[in-house]
Amino acid sequence: MGGPRGWWSDDHDRMTFIEAFSILVAVVGPPKILLPFLVDTEGADARRRWQVALTSTALAIATGLFVIVAGRLLVAVFHISSGALMLASGVILFVHALDLVLGRNHSEDNRELATAYYANPVAVAYLFLMADASDIKYTFVLAGGFLAVIALDLAAIAVLGILLRWVRTTYVWVLVRILGVLLAALGVDLIINGLTELKVL
Repeated sequence: MGGPRGWWSDDHDRMTFIEAFSILVAVVGPPKILLPFLVDTEGADARRRWQVALTSTALAIATGLFVIVAGRLLVAVFHISSGALMLASGVILFVHALDLVLGRNHSEDNRELATAYYANPVAVAYLFLMADASDIKYTFVLAGGFLAVIALDLAAIAVLGILLRWVRTTYVWVLVRILGVLLAALGVDLIINGLTELKVL
C-alpha cells in the first residue's frame, strides 16, 4: 500500500465517483463504523442511539468535507508525508483496538466525541491522502463519494438498530473482542506501511 495515489489510474485527474466511493467504503464503510457505534451505545435505548448517530454523522460530515477541501493546503503547509500520516493513523488505531479488546469504554459524558466513528483517525488520514492526490477540480467527486458512504453507514445503523432487538448483548461483546483483534492487526499493518514509505523499513 503506497497511499491512495496508486488506487486509481496513473492520471489521477480521471478519478471517478465510483473509484472514490469504493475506496471510502473500504476505509469508513459499515464494517468499520458499526463496531465503535455498538461499543459507545451499549445499553442505550433507540432514541439515545439515534441521537448519538445523528450527532456523530453531522460532526463527521463537517470534518470530512473540511479535510477534503483543505487537505492539499494543510499537507503542503505542514510538510506532512503520506508515510507519516499512515504511521500516525496506525498507532492511534492500534491503541483504540486495545481499548476494545481489553474492555476499556468511554464515559457517558464523552460519547458524542468518542463516536465520531466516521471521522476516525484512519479515515481522516486517508481523506488527507486522497485530497492531496486528487486534482482540485475533482474535489467535488471526492466529496460526493464521501457523502454517499456516510448515507450508506447511516442506513446500516438503522438496520443494526432493528437487529439489536433480537441479538443478546453477550453475543455483541464477543463480536467486539474479535473485531478488536482485527482492528489491532490493521493498525500494525498501517504502521508497517508507514515505516516502509518513510524508508525506515
